[in-house]
Amino acid sequence: MRATHRRGGGPVRGARLNPMGLDVFNGLFGNFHLNWAGTSWFSKWCAERGLPDPFIGWESGCNNGDQCHLGPGATHTPFAREWCEALDEKVPDVARLGRQLLADPPDDLHQYLYAHARGDNGAALSEPEWERRAVAAWYAILRHGLQQGGALEYW
Repeated sequence: MRATHRRGGGPVRGARLNPMGLDVFNGLFGNFHLNWAGTSWFSKWCAERGLPDPFIGWESGCNNGDQCHLGPGATHTPFAREWCEALDEKVPDVARLGRQLLADPPDDLHQYLYAHARGDNGAALSEPEWERRAVAAWYAILRHGLQQGGALEYW
């Protein structure tokens, strides 16, 4: 995952989109990037816990601009609400982390997920902790869309 926009919309200097994966542009973090293996991992993680498919509105399965419309009366709102409520019920510690991210989002999601990439000799997150943070970020993205309205765009 790589943030290509700072909160507030300005581009992150030197950020590049990775063409080998899925970029989900959103109003909370700017961009949420998963490589193709990551999209499979995330879907499997959700299925193993009895959660619905996380990629609401991504109908084509390609990088062609599918949109997930969220907010009062929007097309995908019931599906996003269902996913968030399922996470609340089945994995409450991750949902709690997602609510914390929503309340106080990091300026740079990439650094939040890949602290060791900052160049200050920070330690890499364990795999379970990275997974918790990635899923919590998705929860925060969906909750933000439910509260503020708007669309996620899959590229």
